[in-house]
This record gives sequence, structure tokens and C-alpha cells, in this order.
Amino acid sequence: MKTKQILMAGALALSMVLSGGMLTGCSNSSTKDTKTTEVVKKKEVKTLGKKTKDSKSLKFTNNTGKKITVFETKSSSEESFSDNLLDDGDAVKNKENRTLYYTVKENDKLDVKVGLQDQDKTFVFKDVDTTDTKKVDVSLKEDKVNLDVTKKDGTTATLTPSEDSAKTEDEKKDEQEVKQEEKKEEKKEETAKADSSNKSNTSESKKNNTASTSNSSSNKNNSSSSSSKPTEHTHNWVAQYKTVTVPEKGHNEQVLVQAAYDEQVPITEMKEHSICNQCGADITGDPWGHNKQHALNYEAGGFHSEWIEEVTGYKTVHHDAVYETRYVVDSPATTKQELTGYKCSSCGKTKTN
Repeated sequence: MKTKQILMAGALALSMVLSGGMLTGCSNSSTKDTKTTEVVKKKEVKTLGKKTKDSKSLKFTNNTGKKITVFETKSSSEESFSDNLLDDGDAVKNKENRTLYYTVKENDKLDVKVGLQDQDKTFVFKDVDTTDTKKVDVSLKEDKVNLDVTKKDGTTATLTPSEDSAKTEDEKKDEQEVKQEEKKEEKKEETAKADSSNKSNTSESKKNNTASTSNSSSNKNNSSSSSSKPTEHTHNWVAQYKTVTVPEKGHNEQVLVQAAYDEQVPITEMKEHSICNQCGADITGDPWGHNKQHALNYEAGGFHSEWIEEVTGYKTVHHDAVYETRYVVDSPATTKQELTGYKCSSCGKTKTN
């Protein structure tokens, strides 16, 4: 009996040890599960430009059907655009959304340059007003990039590129060469004017030398100072644009409201009918035979006449088709940038095209 109790006690102890181990294992597993953290990768939001305390942001979408490989910005009063905001190998894919960070000077607007993959043309948009703009969609229409602007109040407008922005690089180089030739001609004219002025001063100085020896030194100094060439000013011509509203275009056209059809109209005629006085039946075909039956039934007889309208045939009435005039929009109202002339960024002088 004592041995049996010892065995039971040992089994109980062994059971407790095993239970404790199982509990410990469960506890460790729970601890590991608690410590395990699920890593969730955040979707990378691509941007253009650098975000600073002075920068502004604008959301845009590529709806051109092609990749955008050139995207440059500048303040409207600045002469040249920034470097390409897209790094080598980076491109804005079709239907891709990005956030643009840009900085403009006070009272300035934004200028944008856009280029597409496998194209040697770029498209420039002048004086883009972003003060109340909600978003911008970059689209491609008739081989030209456009900016479809959605305002905060829900209205939309399409901005077209400036007239010379879609020229190829070769065409732009040719224009730059022409401008450089014009600048050289201007320099020659200014130099010729300066030489003419120097000769006049030198001649005047010689006359003064013969008149007075005491003034000779002063005249020499004047001649020396006048013979020095003045500082030449080279105009830095900056294109000037204005926003022109292109009105809506449309036309009137005839729209079918009711197709032509034929209607069958009944033809009627008033005819006399015999009506039984006893039962009210129409006995036009055999009034006497009908009354005889009433007499056999010991009922009162008799009849009277009534004129009733009857359909005797049909006639065809033709109805012509019905149209109404409606206005159809061919092209909605839009805006475009129109070149008005050039202005020197240094001296403010202007010239027309």
C-alpha cells in the first residue's frame, strides 16, 4: 500500500513538471508572437523639385499616353529655366500622378517646360497662374502638349504652349545664331557712334590747345577721358506674352423630333336604325318579325327610328417629319499664350516682333 502511494506521488510530480514545461512553452510562444512586428511598406510618393519652407506644391497627372522625360520650371521674370527636374533614367509614366514643388518670386507666375520621350521638341507654357489651381493634367492633342487646368471652384481651362516652344533644337540654334548676328550689328553701331564722339572731342581739344597753353593740360585730360570707349550695353531680350481667350465655336443643325408617318382616319355617316320599344334592341334588319315574337309572348310591341353615326370607311392622312434647331459645340472656349514682343531684362527697352 505504501509503495502504491509512493508511485502515485511520483506520477503526480512528473505530471506537474510536464504541465509546467508545456505552460512555459506556450508562454514563450506567446511572447515571441507579441514581439513579432509586421512590416508594412509604405507606397513611395514620387515628387519633382525640392520641398523648402518657401516652395509651393502642385499636383499633376501625365495623360499624354507617353513618358515625360523633361520637366523644368522657373519664375516668370527669370531668363532661363532650371535644370531638368527628372534625374537620368527617371520619367513620369502615363497616368502617373506626382507632386511638383516649385518656387516663384513675389508677384510672379510659373513658367513650365515639358518634353516627351523620343521627341526632339519641348513645349513651354508662360505665366501659369497657380493661385487658385486644384490640379493640372498634362495631355497631348494634335502632337502638341497642353495643360488642362482644374480650378478650385471646379471650372476648367486648357493652356496651349507658346508659339516658338515646340520648335526643334536645330531650329532654336538657328534662331540663336540670328540673334547673335543682330547683337554683333548692334555692337558695331554703338562702337561707330563712340568713335565718332571721340573724334569730335579730340578735334575740340586741339582747338583749345592753340588758344591757351594753361588749358592745354586740362584739354589733354578731357581728350584722354573722351577717347576711352564707353561701356557697351548688350540687350538681353526676353519674350513677352499675353493670355488670349479663344472663344467657343459651334454651329446650328436640324435635329429630327418626330419621323414622318401616315394616319388612318375613319369616315362616318349618319344612318337610320329601328329600335324596339319593348326591349330596346336594334331591329333594323327585321322589325316586324321581332314584334311578332313579342306578340306571341303576350308582350307589347312597336318600334321607333334613331339616327346613329356609323364608320363607313377610312382615309389616309400623311404627317410630315418634325425638326427643331439645336446648337452643337465644335470646340470649347480655351486660352493660349500670344507673343507680344520683347523686353530687355537689364534696361527695360522693348521691341515688337
